[in-house]
Amino acid sequence: MKRSILTLFALLSMVTGAIASDSIALGLRAGTTVGQTGNYTEVFGDLFLNRLVSIGGTVGYSMIDKDNKRTFKRDEALPIIALFKVHAPIPFVKPYAGLGQALIFHDHRGTKGSVVGLAGLNFPIGPIFLNAEYRRQFDDKLDFMAGGVGVSF
Repeated sequence: MKRSILTLFALLSMVTGAIASDSIALGLRAGTTVGQTGNYTEVFGDLFLNRLVSIGGTVGYSMIDKDNKRTFKRDEALPIIALFKVHAPIPFVKPYAGLGQALIFHDHRGTKGSVVGLAGLNFPIGPIFLNAEYRRQFDDKLDFMAGGVGVSF
């Protein structure tokens, strides 16, 4: 009985810490494609519903070389991505993983959607943080690695 009460108190203390942290994070990120030649830049934002869950979005610009060659024929696109992320409660390195849906406006191919999976790390330095992220666009079979900087308030 005592053990179950202590377990209940421990769980309640963890949950109250998760409920207490509404904030917003905004930043810039730049990166490259993995396995192809290309690069992208984006602006990102997250609304933290609590310390463990956030919803967010990105607006970016990507430029990927056709047929994996450095040519003048490039696929330029404007991806807009809505994301749902789960953050691990680790104090100094803040890892996260998430899923989302992208709406990708291509320059010559029209508009299409893609399911997105991602994993990343935030390194907080006061209100500023450094960010590293891996993202997979499943429909296009594209992998992105990026780094950036942001501010949370």
